[in-house]
Amino acid sequence: MQGSQWHRWLAAALALLGLAAVGAVRAEVAVGQPAPDFRLQDQNGKWHTLADHRGQWIVLYFYPKDQTPGCTKEACAFRDNIFAFEVTNLYGVMGGFGPIKLAKRQSFLIAPDGRIARHYASVEPEKHSAEVLADLKALGAKKSS
Repeated sequence: MQGSQWHRWLAAALALLGLAAVGAVRAEVAVGQPAPDFRLQDQNGKWHTLADHRGQWIVLYFYPKDQTPGCTKEACAFRDNIFAFEVTNLYGVMGGFGPIKLAKRQSFLIAPDGRIARHYASVEPEKHSAEVLADLKALGAKKSS
């Protein structure tokens, strides 16, 4: 993977904010349904939408708050496995930013067709990255060349 691409993914994974503010993830979203479009801004001011990544796997994970043990472990595990996630776009969204709080740690694996392939309603921060990688493999996701 190119260094700039790795940096872009890592930066996006650590810095994307605002999905909760636009109401894109709701409790009624279910596996098999189309994922709601999202619009997230990264730390460089670039906007990302679901439509931008059509045809690619996306891991979208939510964490309640920065600088806490569980959230840090989860983010670090995704960061440490970033090369294994070459087949996806990886976005971390902090829920405790601003007036709107997302108290629930949860993740979504979005398939190339834009449908939700997996919803992780409850995760173990230390093991979640490995769980997502195993599911990608089971779903037949291929590593980029």
